[in-house]
Amino acid sequence: MNTVKRLIKNTGAVLLAQVAEPACSFILVLFIARSLGVSGLGKFSIVISLYFIFQTISSLGFSHLITREVARDRSRAGKYLINASLIGFFFSVLMAGAMCLTGYLLNYSADTALSIYVLSFSLIPGALALVCQSICTAFEKLEYVSIPLIMGNLFKVLLGLLILFKGYGLVELMAVILGSHFLTMFMSSYFVLRCIGKPLFRIDFGFCKWIVETTPTFALIFIFATIYWNVDILMLSKIKGPTEVGFYSAAYKLMNVWKIIPVGYLMALQPLISRLFESSVEKFKIACTKSIKYLFIVMLPIAVGSTLLSKDLVLLFFRESFLASANALSILIWALVPYAINMTLSHALIASNNQKTNLRSLLISTMSNVALNLLLIPKFSFLGAAMATLASICIFLGLQYSFVSKNLFNLNFFQIAGKPVVSASLMAIVILLFRQINLFLLIFISALTYVVFLLPLKTFSQTDIRLLRRIWEKEEGLAILQSQGTGVHNPSKQ
Repeated sequence: MNTVKRLIKNTGAVLLAQVAEPACSFILVLFIARSLGVSGLGKFSIVISLYFIFQTISSLGFSHLITREVARDRSRAGKYLINASLIGFFFSVLMAGAMCLTGYLLNYSADTALSIYVLSFSLIPGALALVCQSICTAFEKLEYVSIPLIMGNLFKVLLGLLILFKGYGLVELMAVILGSHFLTMFMSSYFVLRCIGKPLFRIDFGFCKWIVETTPTFALIFIFATIYWNVDILMLSKIKGPTEVGFYSAAYKLMNVWKIIPVGYLMALQPLISRLFESSVEKFKIACTKSIKYLFIVMLPIAVGSTLLSKDLVLLFFRESFLASANALSILIWALVPYAINMTLSHALIASNNQKTNLRSLLISTMSNVALNLLLIPKFSFLGAAMATLASICIFLGLQYSFVSKNLFNLNFFQIAGKPVVSASLMAIVILLFRQINLFLLIFISALTYVVFLLPLKTFSQTDIRLLRRIWEKEEGLAILQSQGTGVHNPSKQ
């Protein structure tokens, strides 16, 4: 299978899983909102946000390191599986205890605290599943990543809905989510063995030490990224309370659904650009810049349309009692545009062994996010949290762009954004003119309008298409450099 077909297949596989995960979570959130109310949704979001933070810490940022290194030398996959799983198990147990302690110290209500205790056990199967998925990604078998995630999410939503319909509450729902993580872990273990065969069960403590010493940068990237996307909910919960968290979470969930597009594409792109950086820096640059261009084209109309139709979307998916979430959605949705660009730049930095630069930018933007939340939440409540998220991600983009444009490849944002902005503006006019028609018909017409206006503006040139085709077709035949050609791991390459 040539590279372009493999990239399309893998993007499709990841998108399927990434669609299933937020879709199932979104369905669950809708019924939580209806069954448990605004406060119940707020409590659910608090528990999940806390879980995401500790899940990231327990994983130590394994996924990017394992995917990058195994993509370069697949013969070492079994060694990474055994040793990384041991480390992941140890740290996940440690973090489960830390999560329970944090839930106790934060002095939440009894059902919220108990839910935190139950969900903390999910850290163990979550960390082990992540190791397996990272290796499958390196083998470019992303369907092996997608199937366990889809099945786990279906288990979660179907049993979760049954729990809610039976009148059970938050704690029982967390027990269902715990079961879904174990299911995902067992299925991921099966598929990784299909990729690598039966590994040699030998613990190499020297190799474990090297992994632990190498991963701090990756771990900190994941930790600060997770804190960045979850600290607003935790701060809002302590400054204002679970009801305000409920309003914010409704808007956040509507925004979060669209992250599947850049996440799915870039998961498939990651092993490709890791190899391209080793074999052809010029093709690495082109692959990254074209990815930014096309992701911007896709995300911009989503931001414009969601802003103009925010009230309609909130009323469509949530009850009228959540209407206050519309203003937060109008702000939050614009974070998608810099988010898609930042994701591409972050993957480019990791592929080019510049993950420390990515970490510095992320650390500054996370600190900015915390400071802005402290400043804006007391005055503007959940709208302040939305403002802080948007402002801080723009700071992140500025920092990433500054380094990448000087050291890796040049980005001309005006050239990338010009034609899509014109098309999106014309689409906005169409939305305003036809606001009274059926919402689904309006969404279809506006999306079609955007695409139709892109074509006469010649956004996609023939030269552009031919260039990309040559890159993908020729990359398959390029020699992939392994670690010094000896199979011995070289830490200096990090």
